[in-house]
Amino acid sequence: MEILKSFWPYICKYRKEFLLGIGALIITDSMTLVVPWLIKEFIDILPGKPTSDLLLKYSLLILAVSFVLVVGRFGWRMFMFGPSRKIEFDILNQLFRHLLTLDRTWYLNRQIGDLMSRATNDLRAVREFFGLGVLILIDAVFVIITAVAMMTWINFDLTLKVFLPLPIISFLFFYFVKEIGKRHKAVQEHLALITGLVQENLAGIRVLHAFVQEENEKAKFEKLNHQYIQKNLHVTRMFGIFTPTMVFVIGVAAMLSLWLGGKAVITGSMSLGSFVAFNGYLMLLSWPMMGIGYVFNLTQKGMTAMVRIQEIFASQSQIKSSPLVEGVCGRMGDIEFQGLQFHYQGEEALSLKGIDLKIYQGQTLGVVGVVGAGKTTLAQMLLRIHNPTSGHLRVGGRSINEIPLERLRDSIGYVSQEPFLFSTSIRDNILLGREYALELDEVVKVAGLSKDIARFPDRLDTMIGERGVSLSGGQRQRVALARALIKNPEILILDDAFSSLDSDTEEEILSNIQNQLHHTTTLIISHRLSSVRNADQTIVMAAGQIIEQGDHASLIKMEGFYANLFQNQVLAREMEILL
Repeated sequence: MEILKSFWPYICKYRKEFLLGIGALIITDSMTLVVPWLIKEFIDILPGKPTSDLLLKYSLLILAVSFVLVVGRFGWRMFMFGPSRKIEFDILNQLFRHLLTLDRTWYLNRQIGDLMSRATNDLRAVREFFGLGVLILIDAVFVIITAVAMMTWINFDLTLKVFLPLPIISFLFFYFVKEIGKRHKAVQEHLALITGLVQENLAGIRVLHAFVQEENEKAKFEKLNHQYIQKNLHVTRMFGIFTPTMVFVIGVAAMLSLWLGGKAVITGSMSLGSFVAFNGYLMLLSWPMMGIGYVFNLTQKGMTAMVRIQEIFASQSQIKSSPLVEGVCGRMGDIEFQGLQFHYQGEEALSLKGIDLKIYQGQTLGVVGVVGAGKTTLAQMLLRIHNPTSGHLRVGGRSINEIPLERLRDSIGYVSQEPFLFSTSIRDNILLGREYALELDEVVKVAGLSKDIARFPDRLDTMIGERGVSLSGGQRQRVALARALIKNPEILILDDAFSSLDSDTEEEILSNIQNQLHHTTTLIISHRLSSVRNADQTIVMAAGQIIEQGDHASLIKMEGFYANLFQNQVLAREMEILL
């Protein structure tokens, strides 16, 4: 019942169209049921040698019924299948909107292929249930009830005898209902695995080519595909028993009708027209009885699919946005960490331990340390990708939890080591939804992209392919930097954003940023100390803690981790020059 309740809002939204479709369907079925009765009347008047006018009357009635059937069939196709497509559209939009609200932690435990499968294959199953499934269900129920009523009206005793085998169908229905539902769920979950494998292979196609893993992946896909076929065959076998048994039961009922009804006609207790009409109604039951099996299949698929879709709707982001409050904060560039601690879910060890740090608007903070020291985690705390386990983080004088997420993230420009670019033009990747920006050329210049773009065939309108595949690593990083700069952010986070650039280009871009963004608070996370040499202050992190803090000169005097790393990098650069 809980699953059925989830369908109700969508049915209510398009209830007028559904009602029109149901009305058209009932009219169509009613006209179909009128035909055997007209034939009965026609046959019964034949012994009385009816006039031509009477024969013409019945012929015109059949023609009129046929015309109504044509109009009715068009009506139920229009008003039953149409809303099902609209419901599919609504659910897909709602699903996409909800996926955008979920945080990164939720996505860490999900496969993209599985989500794609739910948004495509499962959604198609829901649409088929709303359209074809509901249609056949109403059609079958109405025809069965009405046809049985008409058969009872014609000959009550014969109807009872003919329907003696029908309890077998009820037994089959209740026996197979749960098992078929389980098997459909297994099929849809396995299809998600196949979708995930295909998505991963296409995304990593260059890696597969580089490591010559094509045959290995083919074997994996063939194995999954074979398992998918077997799971589908498990469902088919169930219906291989269910549907033929229903046909056999109808056949036994038809045999009883012909035998007992034929004897009744011979003895004169039943007219020939009634006998023909009775068998006509019995034959009309064949499709609804088989249709029940088909509806049962669509219903199980649709309900299983809706459960999988509802699982996404039931998921909630752990990061909750605060309501918009006037004057919520002052200068967003003022940042303060107070005893901040954090550990990832499922991990006991802290990733950040007792971070105490204050950065003023317009200052530049350098963050250095070994891999896994917590540098990126520290930056992500500012974006509220994670919430602190304990302690406080203030931005603009207010707790970061009190600032609406949209306001917070819109004020921050973030560039990661491996930026994500969309499969569109360079211009669209930089603007990212902004219709127009007067400072685009200036931003491109600051990011050091001007010379590269001048060499591209379509300049800023050059298409860069899937995830920027046509660009080098350094070009992707600079496009991502331009995308962050065009926001004119109050806080700029460069998370090892120049790892694919040479030192000279890096120094040029950093100089451009400092000259352009005077009032922007900048966090530079880097393994190269040349990047943070001119920072107002630099922190050295290890095991989630700040172990050293100060400007370049004071850190050199400490003769600790920073000083040793600086000396090693200076020697390495001198060796490169000599070689």
